[in-house]
Amino acid sequence: MGWTSAFGIKKVIFGGGMAIEKKEYLLIFKELAEAEVIKPVIDKSFPFEEITEAHRYTDTGRKRGNVVITMD
Repeated sequence: MGWTSAFGIKKVIFGGGMAIEKKEYLLIFKELAEAEVIKPVIDKSFPFEEITEAHRYTDTGRKRGNVVITMD
């Protein structure tokens, strides 16, 4: 399913809970991201200290992409 966006015209949405356990798969996705074949959709970033607000934001159902928690 992940190959669709890299080699076709369809888009693939990866949801939470999807586990990729094989190292070679991660390396393939790394290469595709570095080549900008696939791009993450990031809605908002929150510092770790505002993790509660990040959870509240995701619970609103209005997010359009991933929510990133940054750590210093």
